[in-house]
Amino acid sequence: AGSVQESLKQWYQRRVRGEELVKEFRRTNYELHHLHNESLLATVLQSGLSVIKTYQCYSSERSGDCPVCNEPLNTLASSLPFSHCTQSRLICRLSGEVMNEHNHPLMLPNGHVYGERALTEMMETEGIITCPRTDEKFWLDQCKKVFVM
Repeated sequence: AGSVQESLKQWYQRRVRGEELVKEFRRTNYELHHLHNESLLATVLQSGLSVIKTYQCYSSERSGDCPVCNEPLNTLASSLPFSHCTQSRLICRLSGEVMNEHNHPLMLPNGHVYGERALTEMMETEGIITCPRTDEKFWLDQCKKVFVM
């Protein structure tokens, strides 16, 4: 009976050692080829969630439109850091100025949005504006104010 127990013990130790070698081989292979243990989808999803994750996502005032506020992404994002900027700012592509109540964002008929100051500065005679991206010409009164909530 002692030899049977001894052979079972040796078999078990060889099996455990074999599993450890497989894990070590995989880890070394991943490291050698710059691969990740996690799938690329999980990595990309987590980086996207950490950008939009705020403290509100874990409060009683959760938003129904926020992906992080809803399960199962809320659980997936629980170990991720919170976003550093909780309020976004619109920046004018032309002037680099913040678009706010003092510099309203205006949308041209072609859908491009610029700050009111930048558009008035680049306005040609008689209120004509040339879109810097498409070279289309529009009247200033054709522009619409953009309201962001």
